[in-house]
Amino acid sequence: MAENVIAGDLVDIEWSADDTDENYAVIKGCKTVGIPEESPEYRDRTSLDSPGRTREYGVGLTEVSELTLSCFYSTELYEQALAFKTSGVPVFFRVKLPKIGDQATSGDVFKYKAFVNPSMPSVDQDGDLMMDLKLRPTGLITWTKGA
Repeated sequence: MAENVIAGDLVDIEWSADDTDENYAVIKGCKTVGIPEESPEYRDRTSLDSPGRTREYGVGLTEVSELTLSCFYSTELYEQALAFKTSGVPVFFRVKLPKIGDQATSGDVFKYKAFVNPSMPSVDQDGDLMMDLKLRPTGLITWTKGA
């Protein structure tokens, strides 16, 4: 099993304005691998004729969690993130995992869209200046199995 463990520093997290392969760029200085969590809503569908006086549920909408990518600060990164925020449209994110096991050509890939809000967290005098990319995902998260 240990040979199938993926170290975080081997993952590429990329962004693009238009979801075309040639326009994805690695987020320079990013320290966080971020894939949003999906939380389905379970609606109470209990009625007076529910069997055995037991609650019944049905699946409703799915909520996609917000997340934060922590990055080392750079003027270029902040400028790009601010431009994405100002555009008012979601940005495409792609998380590329390295090949593992019997994958010969590519690792698994996750994709999602999110609105970007750059933020500057506080830092102690002996710490590195960081910036956060606060993401509000929208729509589906897709997964493609590596080949």
